[in-house]
Amino acid sequence: MQVTEGSIGRIFVLRLEDGDKFPDCIEEVAKEKRIESGLVFLVGGAKNGKMVTGPVKTTLSKPDSIIKRFSEAHEIMGVGTIFLSNNEPSLHLHAACGRGSDTIVGCTRPGVQTYLVAEVVILEMTGINAMRKQDPLSGFDLLNID
Repeated sequence: MQVTEGSIGRIFVLRLEDGDKFPDCIEEVAKEKRIESGLVFLVGGAKNGKMVTGPVKTTLSKPDSIIKRFSEAHEIMGVGTIFLSNNEPSLHLHAACGRGSDTIVGCTRPGVQTYLVAEVVILEMTGINAMRKQDPLSGFDLLNID
């Protein structure tokens, strides 16, 4: 286990509008506002996206992902973190999306579109010495705390 301690800095509230894509627009705000570490909360609507809902097999070595796609409007709520990866803010967002009695829970992939509106709150974390680095075993950009 790796641990670091910091403080809450600035707080940002974003209104995503119909068609806005995430994580793109959230990462753009993080870059513009120079947010290097943050906690992200998201509630609203989503459409035309895909999510990773687990690995095909439980392995640490470059696991194949199960991808679930959705096109129709879904309710979404998610929580994630922003840390630098290759000196750019990178959002790792896990969410639950529901439509009727169907639910998808997993890690959002780039290009999910906002349906109607989504509200995002970013709590900047300061004094955190952490970043995402490519893990050679899994192939993923994983959090590393110095």
